[in-house]
Amino acid sequence: MTTPLRSPLPVSSASDSAGPVRDERRLLFSGVLFGVANLAGLIFIVAFMATTHPPMDATPVEAAIGFRDAGLMVGIGTFLAMLGLPLGLLFLGGLGSVLRRTGDGPLVGAAVSAGIASFLIPAMGSLVSAISPAIGAADTSAAAGAVVKAIDGVMPMSVALGGFPRAVLLLAVVVLLARVGLAGRGLKVSGYAIAVLGLVGTGTFILQPLFGIASISSLLFAGWVTVLALVLRRRTAAPAISRA
Repeated sequence: MTTPLRSPLPVSSASDSAGPVRDERRLLFSGVLFGVANLAGLIFIVAFMATTHPPMDATPVEAAIGFRDAGLMVGIGTFLAMLGLPLGLLFLGGLGSVLRRTGDGPLVGAAVSAGIASFLIPAMGSLVSAISPAIGAADTSAAAGAVVKAIDGVMPMSVALGGFPRAVLLLAVVVLLARVGLAGRGLKVSGYAIAVLGLVGTGTFILQPLFGIASISSLLFAGWVTVLALVLRRRTAAPAISRA
């Protein structure tokens, strides 16, 4: 006698599930907004680097004066970087709900906790870097400028560090969603590739040129989250998801 394979997601009546499903879809849409915020931040950073950001080879005094005069630009950049944090956390609320319905195992907790770290670490790096203009405004000496340059380097390091939790989040989500047929080949392959790039990018702590890989991984991650949010919003509209 063959035991029928039951769906890992509980089946509930339409009236019971309508509210939670609506909430879930709204939270998942925050993943799309997260991608938009990252795109806006990228455009702004490119404009900032091309205009008023002190040159990377600036002397300590030039860096202190440059950041002192670019206080508004740094503030806007910090706001855009921090904007992704609440959007990412809201997205995790919806994603966590979907993942728990695939089976409330240890990978769910790993994915959610790694997601929190993935969104929090770069935001905190941006927050620390935001004090550079204040230091430059207080003192433009070579000593203060050296501190400014060091603090400005916190943001790239935070992007690189985020590669560790991003890899955990990507791998856990892909494995869990693949079990119930919610992760297509494109999402799986791209998720694995972005995770590997992120891990390689953590080598920035040893070899600074690897920051380019860390940056690419971070940008691709934002795009991956956006696509995942759209896919899950479309595929979880039904009250239950059956195993393929």
